[in-house]
Amino acid sequence: MSSQSFIHTGQRSTDYENDVNLRACSKQRLTSYSSPAWAGDLKGIPTVKIELSNKNTPIQRWFLPGVPDGFEVYIKRDDLTGCSLSGNKARKLEFLLAEALAKDHDSLITCGGMNSNFCRSITAAGRELGLKSHLMLRSGSGSMDDVRVEGNLAMDQLLGASIYLIPVKAKYERDALPRMEMLATHLRSHSKMSPYLVPVGGTCPVGLFGHIECFDELKQQGALDDFSDLIITTGSGGSAAGFCIGNYLNGEKLKLHGMAVCDNAPFFHGEINDLLRSVGLQDKVTSEGLITIEEGVKGRGYGLSTEEELEFVMEVAASTGIFLDPTYTGKAAFHLVKRLQTSPEGFRGNKILFYNSGSVLGALDGRLKDLLKSERSYHSVYDWNNLDQSPLSSLVDSG
Repeated sequence: MSSQSFIHTGQRSTDYENDVNLRACSKQRLTSYSSPAWAGDLKGIPTVKIELSNKNTPIQRWFLPGVPDGFEVYIKRDDLTGCSLSGNKARKLEFLLAEALAKDHDSLITCGGMNSNFCRSITAAGRELGLKSHLMLRSGSGSMDDVRVEGNLAMDQLLGASIYLIPVKAKYERDALPRMEMLATHLRSHSKMSPYLVPVGGTCPVGLFGHIECFDELKQQGALDDFSDLIITTGSGGSAAGFCIGNYLNGEKLKLHGMAVCDNAPFFHGEINDLLRSVGLQDKVTSEGLITIEEGVKGRGYGLSTEEELEFVMEVAASTGIFLDPTYTGKAAFHLVKRLQTSPEGFRGNKILFYNSGSVLGALDGRLKDLLKSERSYHSVYDWNNLDQSPLSSLVDSG
């Protein structure tokens, strides 16, 4: 690799001995894993797990703007899992990073978009456990000078990740995975490291069990009896696959809707069917019969927002106190409301549960800046630098 390939390399690195000690302590946190009884016949059940998140996140009524009369929307608050604001990603990481530690890996290699929630989540959790992250991030430029260092990307850098810029339209199998494997080979031979490769979004048979566990949590909370439809933001297919398996093995009491924020229905059905195959269900059921993949949700494209979508994200925060990510949950909730308004017959019933996967930092990637400065925002700013020049009269005038 030529020196010109380095855009920036920091002069500092984390202490090697400290990382060794961190990993040794982290291994002591590993616990044996037993699946829920209803999932006991699945193939490929992980043997170890490490606790990273708060469990039993609450289910609350959500007065989402624009929901038509006759429908009630509730929200499963996986934005409250903790683990450095990782949302639902923490559930996958409990299995993925447990396997990495159990197999004596010392570093992580994964890939995603420039502002990937998963990449930031695995980097934060990895550092907590003594694992350094190497991130392949899709970028429209080969220079960081043209990239806004905000939101998740800023956290990646703060956490000391090594970042590799790859083409913005890179596909996982064709483009990202070969680079990941080349890097892994280089780290093994030149740095004597033992990297653990994680597929895009952590979507793989091991990570799948994070959402099989989550479905069991929903079951214990009574969601299978209390709700008719479950709304899932779908960006890689892992969460949707876990819920499909859980719903199938528990009598399909819920209608599942996968809100596709990228790609299309054939892609996601393919991903889910691969995961069904990994647990031995391929001869019994298919994704096409388990979940409705809602297309048209990605709008302008992955990571691109319309003004209307951004206004909705802002209104939801101001009126309900729930932060949505413009790339993921913001689009899913926006199009949920549109479908409730225009196609109510597409829902099994009128009590809807929205799975909030979190991704708070995605709202800080710069897209909302101009809107927050405009007259369409919901906040107010008053000048009270001078004690004798009070803004209180304008407060009264504006109500």
